[in-house]
Amino acid sequence: MLAALGMKGEAVQKIKFEDRAVAFIDVLGFSQVVDAAGQGGNKHTELEALIDVLESAVPKLDGTVDHTVPRDLIPKHLYISDSIILSAPLTSSQIPSYRGLSVLVMRVIQISHILLSKGYLLRGGISVGPVWHTDSNIVGPAYQEAYQIETKTLVPRVELSPNAKNHWIGTEGSSDTMCLEYMNSFIVNVLHDYYIQDSSHGAVERAFENYSRIIESNLRASHPEPVRYKWWWFKEYLDSEVERNVYILNT
Repeated sequence: MLAALGMKGEAVQKIKFEDRAVAFIDVLGFSQVVDAAGQGGNKHTELEALIDVLESAVPKLDGTVDHTVPRDLIPKHLYISDSIILSAPLTSSQIPSYRGLSVLVMRVIQISHILLSKGYLLRGGISVGPVWHTDSNIVGPAYQEAYQIETKTLVPRVELSPNAKNHWIGTEGSSDTMCLEYMNSFIVNVLHDYYIQDSSHGAVERAFENYSRIIESNLRASHPEPVRYKWWWFKEYLDSEVERNVYILNT
């Protein structure tokens, strides 16, 4: 049939699994913006701006990576609707000190800061294990686990699987605050101030003040109770992170 139409059959791609760290993150509130945009008004402009951020965030971050870093060590990404999928090799024979899970967590923190500054929260899951990740597709048990974690997480956090937690502690130790225990879950510290995309004086204070204003605005808005709860949860998390940083500065 293909020959009759003058078309050639495509070669079947061979799936080759490799051990990678995988993140599946979802932008909360996206569907509400889409629904509202369909009814016209300023939400159409907001949707266009949000999609532009989602499409451009990772490529812009990739552009800041030193040119000497091998390209296959920079996390791959796929952007689908309101979701961003990332993966990175766990280790590298080219650079023995390379730690893929740490690189992936860093990228998630950077994306969180970008989206939070625009008024959006993230939710997601991170796993480690066998994955096949191309420019257009991702398959594997680790991806499925990361996706399942995201779907079962009811609050705006990015949670690590048990295996990812064990790998993190084994490579980074328990004192690295890029990931931490919070409310009985081991999560990415998406508020880690080192990865705020602003190196000017007072940037951290300005960013956290902006986050507080965004949170308070959403708590005052007429959101459905499940949405308000997510913002309340994140307010508690932000307050705890500010308190922890103040404690560190005073010790």
